[in-house]
Amino acid sequence: MSKQKRKQNEEYIERRGKEKGKQEAIKELTALSNGSAQLPWYMPDDQTMQEMIDDHICKVCNRVAEEGSEAHNFMKEKLSQYLKLQEEKQKKSEDEAEKPLFKFSYIEELHNMSISLGGSNAKDITNLIVDIKDRLEFIASRKADLAKIEEQIQEAEEEKRRLLIQSDDISKEILEKNFKDLRGFFEEKSRAEKKIATLKLTLEQYLEEKKKIDEEYIALTPNKGMVNLYSRVHITFQKILNAFEGAKKSNLRKFLSDLEERANDYLQQLNVDDFHGIIRIIETHNESARVQLYSSNGAVINDPNGALKTTMYMSVLFAISDLTTLKREIDYPLIFDAPTSSFETFKENEFYNVIDKINKQCIIVTKDLLEQDDETGTRKLNEEKIQNLTCSVYRIEKERPFDANDLSTICTKTTHIK
Repeated sequence: MSKQKRKQNEEYIERRGKEKGKQEAIKELTALSNGSAQLPWYMPDDQTMQEMIDDHICKVCNRVAEEGSEAHNFMKEKLSQYLKLQEEKQKKSEDEAEKPLFKFSYIEELHNMSISLGGSNAKDITNLIVDIKDRLEFIASRKADLAKIEEQIQEAEEEKRRLLIQSDDISKEILEKNFKDLRGFFEEKSRAEKKIATLKLTLEQYLEEKKKIDEEYIALTPNKGMVNLYSRVHITFQKILNAFEGAKKSNLRKFLSDLEERANDYLQQLNVDDFHGIIRIIETHNESARVQLYSSNGAVINDPNGALKTTMYMSVLFAISDLTTLKREIDYPLIFDAPTSSFETFKENEFYNVIDKINKQCIIVTKDLLEQDDETGTRKLNEEKIQNLTCSVYRIEKERPFDANDLSTICTKTTHIK
């Protein structure tokens, strides 16, 4: 490139010289007849020249210049040269011929750079290839990760929209609050599990230390009879204590297992041909328990509908009643106040029939068996519902007439219906 640049520059200088010589020749050809130099090209100006040509007279020497005469042609040529030179002057700043052929010295700079980057710097420059390749691979990997994350975000947005469509009565704000609460719960749970693991390890260390101390204590040979007696008493009480603790835990686990089994049996009876889930009675850390409803796939049902939630707790109550009957000779009645208020009609009948099969006294206070009489405007018994029940039915109502302002006038009347 340097050689080519020098060659082109030489040709450019030669061409410029020829053009300059050509211009000098033109000046010689346009000299006056007596060899005198012409006036500058800008004198007179174009307007003056045009005026003299139009008036056919030279207003400098006061000579007439008829159309076609030598003087008239001279003035026209002078005006033509003026306009041409003026145009060339205007374009001179943009004319490439007036500029150097090469405005920059990039080739020389590259030459100097090649010298400065040689030697020990050449190795560092070569290593840049590896660095650039590694960076490009890293960027490509991050772009792939970004595409995966964007895909996951899109799937999450679609799942979010699907949940909002399914949750007609729950706003987006409530769902987000519940999600934050749930996430906080799991974080607390994670911290608690870590703390429990640490405490268990500490407890095991203490128990191991206590075991060694007990072994050392038992290995001691008492010198006196009473000391020996006290040692045996201590060992006996320790074994009794361990037996009680083991029996307590074993009995609690057995009780909760029996309670859970019976509760699920009642839950199934109260939800015939309907989803009911599985009841789990979970023992907590403070020796209490909580009731939780699960699906068969292990998923927790946190917000069951009103009827399912009611039957879940009723099932546990029935199961407790069964176990209590096994432990006691004297039983107690079950009393329900409007237990089927959240049930559908067919589920009410199932509930009453399950109650009828329980071998104990159950009292249910409800308005489910009443309906409005459109003719009289009073309430009457729903005979169809009553006939579908296998249990006894009584109607409790106020005797009429009574004083609405005097409580002492109100008496209760009980009628055996079925």
